[in-house]
This record gives sequence, C-alpha cells and structure tokens, in this order.
Amino acid sequence: MTETRLEAHYCDGWDPATRSSVRPLPRAEAERRDAAGEPYAVVFRAPGREQPVAVLHLARAGQYAELHRLDPQGRRTFEIDLRALEPGRLFLRHLTEWRYERPEQPDRATDAWRKVLLLLPDGRGRQTVNDRGDGGGSYQTAADLPVESRWLPDPRFGHWAELLAVGRLGGTGPLPEITEPPLDPAPPQPAGPAEPFGWRPPRPATPPWPEELFTPGATFAHRFRAGTVTVEPPRTITEIALPSGRLAVHDPLHLGRDEPIVIEVPPGSYPVQESRSSFGRPGGNANGANPIGADAIGESYALRVLVSGKPPASWTPAVPPGGDPRLLGDGECFGFGTDSATGSFADADARPSLSARYKQYLTSRVKDGVETFDYSYAKVTDAGTGAGLLGFPLGGDGTVPVWIGRDTDGAVAAVVVPDPFEVYVLEPAVG
Repeated sequence: MTETRLEAHYCDGWDPATRSSVRPLPRAEAERRDAAGEPYAVVFRAPGREQPVAVLHLARAGQYAELHRLDPQGRRTFEIDLRALEPGRLFLRHLTEWRYERPEQPDRATDAWRKVLLLLPDGRGRQTVNDRGDGGGSYQTAADLPVESRWLPDPRFGHWAELLAVGRLGGTGPLPEITEPPLDPAPPQPAGPAEPFGWRPPRPATPPWPEELFTPGATFAHRFRAGTVTVEPPRTITEIALPSGRLAVHDPLHLGRDEPIVIEVPPGSYPVQESRSSFGRPGGNANGANPIGADAIGESYALRVLVSGKPPASWTPAVPPGGDPRLLGDGECFGFGTDSATGSFADADARPSLSARYKQYLTSRVKDGVETFDYSYAKVTDAGTGAGLLGFPLGGDGTVPVWIGRDTDGAVAAVVVPDPFEVYVLEPAVG
C-alpha cells in the first residue's frame, strides 16, 4: 500500500458483487459495537481511487479480525485471518495472497497464482504455493515467516494506520494519514444486535447430536438416501477399566506420532456403547414402518464411554495437548488424527503397551489375551492392573472429533466419538 491518505468508512460489511458498503454506520455506532464486541467493518478508501484499498472486519467478542487488501479493480490480493490471543496483539493465523495476470480474472480467481500460509503460535506452520492456481501443481514447505513476525498490533478503535502499514500484510511505505468523513445524511441507528453482511466470525463445529444418536426413536434424514434413519437402543459392547482415572482417545496403530486426547475421570470401569440405527427403505410395511429386516438396514454412527448415569448438561470438544480453541476456523474441530481408519479408548498409563499388543493382534490375528466383538472391536487388557484398550474401526482417515458431556456439577458424564464419515451425512428429520 503506497497511499499516504485514506478515509475510513464504517458499515456492516462490503459487498464484492456490487462493490459497495452495506448498511453504512455512523462513527458512534461503530465505536459502540467495538466496545461491546459486536461485529462491524471498516472500508478504507483513497482519494481518486474508485475501489477501496482495504476492508477490515472486526468482532472483538469473537477475538477475531479479518483484513482484505484490494487491487484497483476491487479484487482481493490479500485475505488475512487474525486472532486476539494476547492483550494488545493479534496473531496471524492464516494468510492467502493472490496475483492476477489478466484484468479479466475475477476476484480470487481459481487460475491465479496463490500462496497460503497457515501458522501456529509455537512456530509451526506451512506454506502452500499454487503457481497456476487450481489448474497446476503446488508445492508445500515450512512457513517462511519468523515467529516474531506472526504477531501484529491490535488496533484501538480509530487507530488503524499501524495495522494497515504492516509490510507482510501488503502494506508499504510510511503510516497513512486516516480521516473519517461524516455520513451525509447520517443513516438511522440500527435496531437490535449487529448483523454483519457477507462475513462473520468463524464458528467452530458443534457437537453432532451426541445425545440424540443414543436416544431410541430419534429420527434423521440421510443426505444421499431416501427413507428415515431411526435410532435403536444403544448396544453395550464391553466395559473398559481405567485404573489411572485418565481416558486416552487416539489411533492405537500410530503410537508416538501424536499425543492422545486425555480426559480425567474417576478411576473405575465404564461401559462402551455403540449407537445403533435402522435405516428404512421407502415402502416399508403396511403401517409405513421399516423394522430391521427385509425393509431396513442397520448402521452405527458413534461410540460413547458412559461415565455416569447423569444426563449431560453441556457438550464441549476435547482439546488435545497444546490446542487452543481460539485458533479454530469455521466448521473446524479438535480431535485425534488417524491414517489407519482406527480409533481406541484406553487407560492413558497403560496405553503404550496395550497399543503395541493391539497392533500385534491386527498383524498376526493371534488372540493372546485379546477379546473380539462382532469382528469389529478388539479389547486388550493388562493382566496386572486390569487396564484396558478397546480398538474400533472408523469410516476413513483424518481428524476424528471427541466430545465431552458434563453434568450440572461439571463432572464428566459421557465421552462421545462420532464417526465423521458416517454422522455428517445425517440431517434432522422433517415432520
């Protein structure tokens, strides 16, 4: 950015289709939203230029800011995701840069040169470059941005110049002089909570029906099939002993690759239950029902460790070691990684030895101290402590979420692992 003079205009958002501000705001309303943590946007314009220089989205309650740099045609050249992880500082979580070769290329053209940085506060990060956009190859390296350069000033309301001048965010030259021209005429004050246009703070994934999947009679629609999915009574597979009082959830076939998710529970033995469902094909019997049999098939969508008989009052994602929920993107969740389509519940202290035995069983199929259930589940037990590990199959590889249900006292009532390759094809049944 070489502009030395800019104008700041407040609004609910920027419409890239019409290239205009949506619902302009007087300064006082924008400042009120800033103090209340409500979302709003700032559009920065340079005299003599038709399109804005930059657009800043702010939602302080969500500890989130997003900065867009625009070229003279109004196309994004930088899209920057910033998180308020420390007082007075913003962390550069995600940066995408585009370079356009032709004036007819649209905003964020899929065939434009593109670089994506994904960063973490501990110094880790990766950089992906697509020289010809989606139409060519790409190469990935470690992020080339030093740790100290990943932190930026968190601007106070009205003090935008320092953030806009940061070179790694597309800024160049001295701090710009920013003025705030009054609205003429001033628009009416918006009523009710702020509603941003065209953007919103990231919303991490919500728990995919951790109670309904174990509630007999609950019904769902399937995205790719006709008919109704009806939840059957949960099936108890076995019990797992956790003498350490620490439940580990992980991929048992990749010991040492990632730290497991560990959840503190009272020492004891707990039932492991499988969510079961019947899937009714269209037609059914004379009453319209589809009992398990010729007109229905059964499927499993989730597993749970039932820690107590108390109903959960809240559900929260289990956070792995070093995880920070404030870094999650839209629809993202924490979980354990697997590239073997396998997960397990295990006593955390006995996990290393039990995982090794489980892996040996899968390799040799020798059931030396291994119990199997329906050819899908295998349980390994430590002869000395009774600590157990139950391995279970998943529908594929990737990150598998783990949800913790807590009762009204905050104690763990249940731990649910939905199979992401199965449960996300469900939708609430209509009618």
